[in-house]
Amino acid sequence: MKNDYPDITSRITEQPTWYDSNGVPRYGEFTPDGCPNIYARQVFLLLISCQDCGEQFRVEMNSGWFGGVDNPRELHYGDPPAHGCVGDTMGCTDWRVLEVWGRENAMDWTRYPDQEGRMV
Repeated sequence: MKNDYPDITSRITEQPTWYDSNGVPRYGEFTPDGCPNIYARQVFLLLISCQDCGEQFRVEMNSGWFGGVDNPRELHYGDPPAHGCVGDTMGCTDWRVLEVWGRENAMDWTRYPDQEGRMV
């Protein structure tokens, strides 16, 4: 179960546009630079939903310099972001890989749309 971050959400009236891999609500456009892991080599934006209420979320996942993800369509985010539902404690339903980004150095991100699509 992820933290609900009331110190953030109670001060902002709009809904988050996406959540990072820790379930932290993010309010700007998604970019791979918004990933909380500065050592990430791959960053993924997924569309998931709560198993109980069906609410959908755009969430980020990443992999570090050691070991990568061969097939992003097989990823599983785990519990959805906290949203005040019994589903907060359930694994999510994974729907789509919306964006796949990778980099070979610390600066330059490249998008890989051929790895995006419906999840397995």
